[in-house]
Amino acid sequence: MICISCGRTHRYIASSIDQGMHWLRSDETTGLGICSFCEDSVTAWDQGARDVRTLAEAKVTDQRETDLPGWLIENAKLPSLPHVLIEIYKELESDTAGIERMIQLIETDPGLTARSLQLGNSAFYGSAKKISQVADAILRVGPFDLWALLISTEVKSLFFGIRPDLMDMNSFWRHSLFTACACRKLAEQQSIGSPGDLFIAGLIHDAGKLIFLQQMPIEYADVVQSHTFGDACSRLEEQLLSVNHAEMGARLFESWAFPERLIQLTAKHHQEDAKDADVILLRQANAMAHQYLEPAGDASVHGEDWRAQMAPIIALYERLTELVL
Repeated sequence: MICISCGRTHRYIASSIDQGMHWLRSDETTGLGICSFCEDSVTAWDQGARDVRTLAEAKVTDQRETDLPGWLIENAKLPSLPHVLIEIYKELESDTAGIERMIQLIETDPGLTARSLQLGNSAFYGSAKKISQVADAILRVGPFDLWALLISTEVKSLFFGIRPDLMDMNSFWRHSLFTACACRKLAEQQSIGSPGDLFIAGLIHDAGKLIFLQQMPIEYADVVQSHTFGDACSRLEEQLLSVNHAEMGARLFESWAFPERLIQLTAKHHQEDAKDADVILLRQANAMAHQYLEPAGDASVHGEDWRAQMAPIIALYERLTELVL
């Protein structure tokens, strides 16, 4: 007898009975079975799989039907964000934040070090003097702005190969960045939550859409071509795919071991009856991004209060856009 999933034999199973090993399924005629190491293969066996290939195909089909987010993440094989970026934002949000610690963290990652120097030497900052130290880049760009630029460019670099006929990626990233800037400024203006948490939440809130676009572009085309936005888009995704991009993004960030707060903000940003102040703020920022960036938007129809609230958001957005997009 041999397990068609892992290849363990009857002799191995017999020698491991005292460890709880046994056959979950067996066919004496063919000498094939499923051992207790491979419980996740039982459903495929019961559906008729009797060799490695059909077993694998059946397991993929079963996972896709029962856990679409898990199946998509497993197949996407995306790299994670450098963990040091999360550590930097924690440092910036702490009461004892210091430039020295930020320097140490950035310098542990050669890629982030090089990017920091590149940003610090950008013509945008108008200095002819070249810098070669991370400390100088932080002083020239500013601690928060440098971190925001680093995480924005890193997130942007993770997703590629999106069909241009399905998604204008420039518009996608503009929306994400504006939402992030709105989150940051609204949090500061209203003294709600952590501006750092909310900036990241705004930046990554729609990442689930990119997983759909990368891994199942044909199925997701119906959503894109519907030209729906916001909560209506989320409801359409649930109708067509049984899962929305908010849940998809949250599952992705779970796999990346993101802080639980960021996972929850992502998961709930289309929760229409939200009571969490941070979620409400994220939803407000998302709506403001649509109002400001969509072709149908017309800022002139809004009052002075709206324009005054938008001014610092737009200023931050334009500063970061020039360096990131």
